[in-house]
Amino acid sequence: MLFNSYIFIFLFLPIALLGWYGFNRIKCYQGAQVFLVGMSLWFYAYFNVSYLPIILFSCAVNYLLSALLAKAEKHVRARMDNGTDGRDTAQKRKADTNAGASVNADFLPRYRRIVRVAGCVCNLGILGYFKYYDFFIENLNAALSADFSVRHILLPLGISFFTFQQLSYLLDRCRGEAEHYGIVDYMTFVTFFPQLIAGPIVLHSELVPQFRDREKRTFCADSFARGIAYFVIGLSKKVLLADLLAKPADFGFANIGGLDSLSLALSALAYMLQLYFDFSGYCDMAVGIGKMFGIELPQNFNSPYKSVSVRDFWRRWHITLGRFFTAYVYIPLGGSRRGKLRTMRNTMIVFFLSGLWHGANWTFVAWGLLYGLAMVVNILHPVSEKDGKKHVFGHIVTFLFHYLSLIIFRSDTLVDAFRYIKGLISMTYFHSLQAVAGAVEVPELYIVEKFLSMRAPQYVVTLHMAELFAALAVGMLLITRKNARQMVEGRVLTGRFALSLAILFAWSVISLSGVSIFLYFNF
Repeated sequence: MLFNSYIFIFLFLPIALLGWYGFNRIKCYQGAQVFLVGMSLWFYAYFNVSYLPIILFSCAVNYLLSALLAKAEKHVRARMDNGTDGRDTAQKRKADTNAGASVNADFLPRYRRIVRVAGCVCNLGILGYFKYYDFFIENLNAALSADFSVRHILLPLGISFFTFQQLSYLLDRCRGEAEHYGIVDYMTFVTFFPQLIAGPIVLHSELVPQFRDREKRTFCADSFARGIAYFVIGLSKKVLLADLLAKPADFGFANIGGLDSLSLALSALAYMLQLYFDFSGYCDMAVGIGKMFGIELPQNFNSPYKSVSVRDFWRRWHITLGRFFTAYVYIPLGGSRRGKLRTMRNTMIVFFLSGLWHGANWTFVAWGLLYGLAMVVNILHPVSEKDGKKHVFGHIVTFLFHYLSLIIFRSDTLVDAFRYIKGLISMTYFHSLQAVAGAVEVPELYIVEKFLSMRAPQYVVTLHMAELFAALAVGMLLITRKNARQMVEGRVLTGRFALSLAILFAWSVISLSGVSIFLYFNF
C-alpha cells in the first residue's frame, strides 16, 4: 500500500489510528500492539500477498535465534546461582560460583558467536537469494561461459530494510546489549508500517521502549498535529515535485544517444532532485505517521545539499543506513583506531557494501566505490567548515560530485553511464531540450495546454519549457531552505501554517490520479 494513495489516506490510516487509540483507551495495551501488527501485515501484503510468508519467515528465524540465546543466558544464570542458598557451606558456595563463572566465561561467549554467525548467514542468505541470485548467476555465466538458468526472482518490497533492522537487533543480542523481547514487542518493532518498506532503519532501542511506555498510548493533540504537518510536507514532495521531475529524468536516461549536452545535464539534474524529494518525502511521511501514533522515528535526512564535503554529506543523507554500517561493519573492523591505512580500507569496505545494498547491478557497486574513494580523499585532506572560502568551494565540489555520481547510480549499465557522461561533456547542442521538456506533464495546466494546442500550437513547446525550468528552479530553491524537521519542530503551529498545509494537502490529493511507487521500494 502506498502512502500517496486514496486507500491509504482515507481508509487504512484512519482505521489504524482509531484501532490503536481505541484499544489503548480501554487499557488493552497488548491488544493495541497485536492490532497494529495485523494492520502492518495488511499494509505489507497489499502490494503482493506472496510477500507475506517471506517477512513472517524472516521474523520467525530471527526471533527463534534470539530465543535460543535467551535460553542459553538463562542456563548460565541458573548455573551461576546454583548452590547459593543459606544451607550450603561457604566452601561449596565458592566452588559452585567458580564453576558458574567458568561456564559464563566459556560457554556463553561461544554460544553468542554461534548465534551471530547463524544470524548473519540466515539474514544475508535470505537477502542474497531474493536480491542477488540472478545477478550472481548472470555474472557467473559471463565469466565461465556457462549457461546456468536465471530464475527472475521477484524482489520482495522492503527486504533490505527489514533484514537490516532485524540483523541489528540480533547482533546487539549477541553483544549482550539487548534483552530478548516478547513476540508481540518484537513483531511490532519489525513490522511497524510507517518504516517497514523504505525506512528509516530503526534500532530496537529506539522503538520498543516507546511501545512499552504507557504515557505514549494517550492521544496527544500537539504530536498528532505535527505528525500531520510532516505527512503533508512529505506527500507534497513526492506528488508535486518528485513525480513531476521523474518524467524528464526517465526520458533523458532512456534516450542518451539522441540528446545534446544541455538536455543530458538537465535530465540528470531532474533525477538528482527527484531522488531526494522522493526518498526524503517518504521519510517525512513515515516520521509524520509515527508521530500520529505517538512514536518518534529517527531523522533520515538533514539538508544534505548544504554539505561542505563528501564526509559531511554522508552525515546528512540516509542517516540511518550510514549509522548501521558504522555500528555493525566499520567499528567491528577497527574503525579509525588503527591508523590511516586501516581507516581507508574500512571505509572502502563500508561503501562497497553500501553500493551493493542499493541493488544487484555493477552501477551501484561502482557508485559505492566512487563514494568510498571520495571519502578516502576527505580522510587524507579534511575540509574545515570554519574556513569561509573552503566552505563555499567544498559546497560546490560536493554538489557536483554527487550530481555526477548519480548518473552512474541511475544508469542501467556502466556502458550507459559512460555514454551519458561522454555526451554531457561533449558540449553539443542540437535543440533536443524540447523533447525533454515535452515529457513534462503538469495536470493543473492541462486545460491551458489543450487551449494552446488548438489556438496557438507554436506556444506549446514554450509552455513545456517553462514547466521544466520552473520545476527545476523550485527544486533547487527548496534544497537550500529549511528541511521538514526545521519547519515543524520547535515552532508554534500557526493558523497561517495550517492553511498552507491544507492547500498543499488538497493540491496533492487532487494530483493522486497518477499514483507512483517510491524509488527506494526498488532497493
